[in-house]
Amino acid sequence: MLNNIGIKKHLNGINKDYYKDGNKVEFLVNEDLTAKELDIINQAKDTLHIAKFSFNNPLIANLLVKKAKEGVKVRVVIDPLSSNFSPNDWNLKKYIINYLKSNNVEVVEFPFIPLKNKNSKENDLKDYIKYQLMHAKYIVIDGKKSVISSLNWSNRSFKNVDAGVYVEGPVVNDLEKEFWFLFKRSGGKDYEYQPRAEVAGNSKASLLIADKNFPKDSYRAAVYRAVSNAQKNIFISAFVLSDPYLIKLLINAKNRGVDIKIILDPNKSDTYDNPNYQTAEILKQNKISYRWFKPNSYHDTEFNMLHTKLMIVDNEVIIGSGNFSHKGLDVNHEVGLITNDNEILNKAKVFFNEVWKNNTSLEPISNLPFTPSNPIDKPNNPSLVLNYEIS
Repeated sequence: MLNNIGIKKHLNGINKDYYKDGNKVEFLVNEDLTAKELDIINQAKDTLHIAKFSFNNPLIANLLVKKAKEGVKVRVVIDPLSSNFSPNDWNLKKYIINYLKSNNVEVVEFPFIPLKNKNSKENDLKDYIKYQLMHAKYIVIDGKKSVISSLNWSNRSFKNVDAGVYVEGPVVNDLEKEFWFLFKRSGGKDYEYQPRAEVAGNSKASLLIADKNFPKDSYRAAVYRAVSNAQKNIFISAFVLSDPYLIKLLINAKNRGVDIKIILDPNKSDTYDNPNYQTAEILKQNKISYRWFKPNSYHDTEFNMLHTKLMIVDNEVIIGSGNFSHKGLDVNHEVGLITNDNEILNKAKVFFNEVWKNNTSLEPISNLPFTPSNPIDKPNNPSLVLNYEIS
């Protein structure tokens, strides 16, 4: 485990200049997002680097093994707490990890360290809120092409609404550097980082990283700065929106005349006390316009989720793995992207407006039989609800 000084030194230079020129970026959602991930995996010739919070999909595991047999160096970082809520998912995850390792895929798990009471002998996997998560979801091939998104590789995930970006260009060098940091931190071998991405377009973009172990000058700062400086509009499509300070900034923006629209995911159950309901009350009190995502049913008893972490503010788009919560912006290891590319902006707005008009309701659908994919317990202290999330 690297100390704070080592982490800061390792990440020195990431996001040094707020925007980097020379990138190619493409907005992706749902099936197009999955297709692009599979496409670039198939394109890999040299290296295939993957960070996924949740990974228990056998078909993708087979594809990674195929690439390893072709001579591609495949390296994967996953989170040890993912898939632990369901015994079946947990067993499948263990099988896939062993399968990958036995076929020359380097798989490492993020350090399993509680946020509090680090000297405690307690090892309760269900005490989810105590742990920092490796919550990032990205792929880098050959150090040149990447996808950054909200998409997990669990079997349920492909039914959800997710969004991300395909990226080529200098930002990919930052992402590759981030992967080597994460891989080493998770117990992987210390390989030498070599920048390989070159100018690929004319889009400006910047990599965003959140992690409790280094200064909060990236993901959180980008979100807060964008909302604080908003002049015209703020559109948010969120699996979780609960960060107290962000909510205050949204209220301030509303009071200065900014047009705000927010789509919230309604899923909850006996084991998941969704903080969006508390947030909705605050938004309602402050006359901020919001709607609830209308989940679609599948397999008769399960519903999908709005799993996006998307923010559109004036002429900027923020997208990635970080929920708009305290854990998502301050604690977990998260990766996202901010860009002012016009094509990305327009496509993100089209996506948001389509969901807003066609797949939302003023009131949440009640009694959804939702089964979360991660271990969680209800917090005993109601004040913790605003900092609580699952994936």
